Amino acid sequence: MSKAKVVDFRQEQEDLRGALRQGMLDAASRLLVEEGPSALTVRKVAEAVNCSTTLLYSIFGGKDGLTNALYLEGCERLKRVYLQTQPELAKVDAIEGIWIWGRSYLDFARANPSYYLVMFGDAFAGFIPPLESRVSAWGTFTPLVEQFERCMADGLLPQSSPTAAARLMWAALHGIASLELKGFYLKKEHPDALFKSAVRAILLSLKTPEA
Repeated sequence: MSKAKVVDFRQEQEDLRGALRQGMLDAASRLLVEEGPSALTVRKVAEAVNCSTTLLYSIFGGKDGLTNALYLEGCERLKRVYLQTQPELAKVDAIEGIWIWGRSYLDFARANPSYYLVMFGDAFAGFIPPLESRVSAWGTFTPLVEQFERCMADGLLPQSSPTAAARLMWAALHGIASLELKGFYLKKEHPDALFKSAVRAILLSLKTPEA
């Protein structure tokens, strides 16, 4: 005779809590994408999953906790974009890989404007991700650091700090993406032209470092 399954009450509670958390995060994500950051309130998210605001506070600790979860979700989405570029990167030299990475970054910002503004903008005034979240988010730039390492190892760029090179590239692309998302360009061709000029300028500066 087979033994009856023993119910682990604590595990059942943890599983339920995990499912509730994911459901709330999915609802918040839908509100963020469909209605923008201004629509993202604790009350609206709770209504979307038919639960009390008290339960949402107990799981996320409030709006900052929910915003931090969306911040990390956006970072994971950006990481997945880079994973999708890996087959293409394997077919080109490291310099061309820099261009592919930069284009992927801008494409992500355009396709996910609400997430981008949570991650790198001012979608939620006063929100500063916790240190551990910022450390985790830096993983989104690991592929770019590795790409610069490859450039230097292959002799396509002089030896320098690949991390510093990645930060420089990110700063330039962030400026271009942020200005575009906030509607500062008068023509749709402007951000693409700036992208090409910025990448050329960065690569030139890395090829001719200051004495």
